[in-house]
Amino acid sequence: MCEWLVIENSWSRGIFATDADKVPNGYIPREAAEELLGRSMEGAQWFSKEDGEKLRAHPEWAEVEPR
Repeated sequence: MCEWLVIENSWSRGIFATDADKVPNGYIPREAAEELLGRSMEGAQWFSKEDGEKLRAHPEWAEVEPR
């Protein structure tokens, strides 16, 4: 079984967030993200612009929720 991370905008839960802000940006398997970035994905994570680019470039990145 694969555990998927849900990648959201940091402001998605803010008081002024629009409905569009609340839509996840993408999904990636936890194992792939940890290997790619070289750190644990335990708990809430913050990603730099470079981290985000690496995640989106990974072949397992998905823009729709995996089933």
